[in-house]
Amino acid sequence: MTGRKKRITVLAAAMGILVTVQGIAAYQSAFDAAENIIRAGSNTTEIGEEFPSPTPVAPDKNTDITKKIWVTNREQGADGVSVDCYVRVSLAYSNSDIGRAVTMKGQNTTDWVYSDDGFYYYKNVLKEGESTRPLCTGFMVEAEKIEKTYWKELKDFQIQVYEESVEAKPYESYQAAWEAYEKQG
Repeated sequence: MTGRKKRITVLAAAMGILVTVQGIAAYQSAFDAAENIIRAGSNTTEIGEEFPSPTPVAPDKNTDITKKIWVTNREQGADGVSVDCYVRVSLAYSNSDIGRAVTMKGQNTTDWVYSDDGFYYYKNVLKEGESTRPLCTGFMVEAEKIEKTYWKELKDFQIQVYEESVEAKPYESYQAAWEAYEKQG
């Protein structure tokens, strides 16, 4: 190879290297900025109860207790992210012997369903800021079903409400959502 051809070859190789280095440098210095904001959603539910005039339970008379029970999915406000959810409620009594004399009145069987696990399930999705329809309108305490040994405890008798919620997405029904929840435990 002659000196001229050698210089041209070396010059071409140097130019190729220079172009390649510039391309790599440009590739390495090019970037875009993007802000990815992720917020965790939450279902902040709470029990609502209305019992306008708590009635003392009389030991020798049937007692009608007005009490509505519902659940609200509270709004989170500007900084929070609320999610749609399914809810379930269970009831307990401060004294199970007296509790055997209690029956629910005006039970909403259109929107709520009772299950063998002891929970009442709300069938509909509960969206942010919404409340369920009431589970019931009250309770009846039947005096003849209460043993006299428990009469003195009637003044302290309470109907206790417990509530749980689970995110609705990606489930198509309350049954599927709660089944998935139970499998996690």
